[in-house]
Amino acid sequence: MTNHLHNWAIIWQLVKGDFKLRYKGSMLGYFWTLFKPLMLFGVIYLVFSVFLRNPMQNYAVFLLLGIIIWTFFSEATMTGMNSLLSKRDLITKIYFPREVIILASVLSSFITLLLNLIIFAIFYVSAGLMPGVTTLLFIPYLFLLFLFTSGLTFILASLYARFHDLGHIWEVLLQILFWLSPIVYDLSFVPEAYRQWLYLNPLTQFISYSRRIFLINQSPSLKQNLLLLIISVGTFALGYYFFKRQEYIIAETI
Repeated sequence: MTNHLHNWAIIWQLVKGDFKLRYKGSMLGYFWTLFKPLMLFGVIYLVFSVFLRNPMQNYAVFLLLGIIIWTFFSEATMTGMNSLLSKRDLITKIYFPREVIILASVLSSFITLLLNLIIFAIFYVSAGLMPGVTTLLFIPYLFLLFLFTSGLTFILASLYARFHDLGHIWEVLLQILFWLSPIVYDLSFVPEAYRQWLYLNPLTQFISYSRRIFLINQSPSLKQNLLLLIISVGTFALGYYFFKRQEYIIAETI
């Protein structure tokens, strides 16, 4: 019990350090956590809603929620992948479980996600929408999203410590994944023959299920929720196992 509390204390200190370092010397500081997804949202909304005249109702809320979830996933995996190397000096001086570095990095991005959800709440209420009972499902969805992202980041960080080319590869894959996830479009626009393939992407499930509970107050089926639970917990367990198997090799390479 004491060890777990000690590890969480280390994680929290790392999270605070990451936040301070990330916005050190910046005039706007922590406000960049809110401005970055809003700027991306503004550009995409201008193109798809104003220029292309997207007829979708509540498209602003629809789009912003997708961008916020995507921004967390993209930022968490990119920074988490590099977290071991960026904390090289700390790792060589002090012994502590190396996985806390990756968890701290993902948690830092997760806090940013929570801050961005404040902006989403403002958009949501301004659009005249009201949360229902099913909206409470978003809380476990956030937890599962954290587990899924952490598990994937464990794998990426383990590989990146030895193969630095992975950083460039993952950056390209993220750009591809952005358009293969229903962030700027609804799945109804995708031909049915291809729609099932998009659901193989867990982000598609996180984004589409979250929109469903917010925009139409409709809960996904029990089967869909259980599948998302299995994917998230399974990815975390697999990632953590892979990381622990590679831990000693990582220590020799960084």
